[in-house]
Amino acid sequence: MRLTWWFDALTKLDDGDVPAQPLLQAAAEYIASGRVTGRALATMTEGWEVLLDPARDDPASLAQFAQLRGATLFQAMGALTGQDNEQVGAAGALWALSDLAANISVDRVRMQARSSALAIAGELFALRWREARSLGALALDAHMAMTGLGVADGPRRAARIALFRMIGR
Repeated sequence: MRLTWWFDALTKLDDGDVPAQPLLQAAAEYIASGRVTGRALATMTEGWEVLLDPARDDPASLAQFAQLRGATLFQAMGALTGQDNEQVGAAGALWALSDLAANISVDRVRMQARSSALAIAGELFALRWREARSLGALALDAHMAMTGLGVADGPRRAARIALFRMIGR
């Protein structure tokens, strides 16, 4: 029910129909800029719906989840900050899968999400990032959390993220 409400509310932002919800009111300002649409953001709810399917541990289902939830979010952030490149969508997918793997209690889903995230990370972080480093840093932090590298909010993870921001790798 909540997913339906969010989908409808985000879609309505394109028409200037802004509910009295602080997050949506903030999003409406960005949508008014024309660089992102409410309909595009609404597809994130479709990503969450993928997880409601009993076959959610299937690699294709998790790839769809990662694309709809993570890539959509990161591409929107990239468009809003002028940091849009081909790596942004993959960074978002990695972020979504890492977040899922770190927070879901269903072993099959966690293991498949982790495996899928590691496959993306191998390619994503092998190349130097010239642009969108802030978005890459978010994906790197999620990846490090999922793989147990560093302590959450700890100096090792913070230092690694800072290094990525500086050199893009």
